[in-house]
Amino acid sequence: MLKKVVFGVFIGFIVVVLALGFVFFNLKSNSVYYAQRAPHKVGVEPVLMELVRNLPWVSNPDIKGISYDFDGNNIIHNFNYAGRDYAFTYYPDERYIYYDGGRDLAYNFNKDFRLISVWQIGIGEFSSKPVDLLAVKRDIYRTVQPVIDAQPEPLVNLQWIYDWVNKDRFN
Repeated sequence: MLKKVVFGVFIGFIVVVLALGFVFFNLKSNSVYYAQRAPHKVGVEPVLMELVRNLPWVSNPDIKGISYDFDGNNIIHNFNYAGRDYAFTYYPDERYIYYDGGRDLAYNFNKDFRLISVWQIGIGEFSSKPVDLLAVKRDIYRTVQPVIDAQPEPLVNLQWIYDWVNKDRFN
């Protein structure tokens, strides 16, 4: 009798661990798909945030001119766009940086995707010029859009769990 109870508890534990593992993997690997449909406040860009934050988990297709770097930071390089290196990066301290290779500028965003500063790479100092934030976000989307478009639809849609887990992060 005791063996049956222990065996039942063990099997139940294994089932729960496998189910939680599946949910975790599904939420991470399909985070861009879910972020496209997630509610968020104005100014927050969940698609961009989730794309580079979960870059090792999401689909990384072989697209001409685009390369990925997972060495410490998650970086998407786009060499096609205007013939220069444009890159979008996520740092583990929850910062996002967009490198505009055409203008030699680095746009620094905080964890809520609010612009913190603009660094002029060639000169080595912060820029005090006003920034058209909508144009910068358009450039970021233009840089990473081929990767966003290549993300598959999940086999099991767990949008409600994703929204519940990230409700405070995007609002």
